[in-house]
Amino acid sequence: MRDYAKLQRDINKTLGIDLTAYKEQQMRRRINQWLDRHRLSSYDDLIETLGRDREHREKFIEYLTINTSSFFRDKRVFEAIEQVVLPSISKNRRPRIWSAGASIGAEIYSIAMLMKEAHFTPGLLLATDLDEAVLDKAKAGVYLPTQINGMDPKYLAKYFTQMSNGNWAIAESIKSLVVFRRHDLLKDPYERNFDMILCRNVFIYFTSETQKRLITNFVQSLVPNGYFVVGSAEQIMDPTSFGLQRVSYCIYQKST
Repeated sequence: MRDYAKLQRDINKTLGIDLTAYKEQQMRRRINQWLDRHRLSSYDDLIETLGRDREHREKFIEYLTINTSSFFRDKRVFEAIEQVVLPSISKNRRPRIWSAGASIGAEIYSIAMLMKEAHFTPGLLLATDLDEAVLDKAKAGVYLPTQINGMDPKYLAKYFTQMSNGNWAIAESIKSLVVFRRHDLLKDPYERNFDMILCRNVFIYFTSETQKRLITNFVQSLVPNGYFVVGSAEQIMDPTSFGLQRVSYCIYQKST
C-alpha cells in the first residue's frame, strides 16, 4: 500500500514542496503516473531515487509543478490587458508587473512585447517560479516551434530569430526587460507595490483553503486599483471578500 501521508512528509523534507497545499486526488494521481512511467515500485523507492539521482529529481520537480504556458494564452485576456490594463497602469509612471508561476516565461515575455509595442517603460517585469530548471529555460528564451504556434506573425518577425536547429530565440531587447527569480508561493514572502499580478492556471491545483490564502497575499501585494489576472478555470466566486471587483474576463481590480 502506498502511504501518501508519509510521502507528503518525505517530499517536503527532500524537495521542500508542501504537498498538503495541493488537491490530494489530483496530485496523488500525477505521482502514481510518474511511478508507473519510471517503474518505481513504491513511494519509498521514489524518495530514494530523488535523493541519489539529480537528473531524476529535476525532472520530477518540473513534472510536479505542472509547467504549462504559451505566448498570449487566451486571446480575450490579452486583448483586455493590451487595451485596458496596460494603458491604465502605464499612464505617467513605470508599472511594476509580476508573473507568478511563470513557467517557461511565455507570459511575461508576451507582456514585455505588448509594452514594447505601446512604448511603455516598465519599472519591473518580474517572473517567478518554484522550479529552477524551468526558470533557466525561461532566461535562455529559446523555444521549440510548437511553443510559438499560433503567435501573431508580426511578433514572431519582430522579436524572434529562427536558429539553425529550427528553434526560435527571443530578442535581447525583450529578454533584458525581465527579471527571473525563484519563489515559493506557499512559503516565501511576497514583494509589494505591484500594478498588475498574473497568476494563471496555478490555483486550480491547490486546495480551496490554500487558494484563499494565496489570493489574500496577492491582493496585499497590489497597489490600490492594481489588477489581478487569473486563469479561465480560476474565477474568484466572491471577489469583494478579497477587496477585488471583476472588471473583465479573468481580470480583477483591487479596491482603493
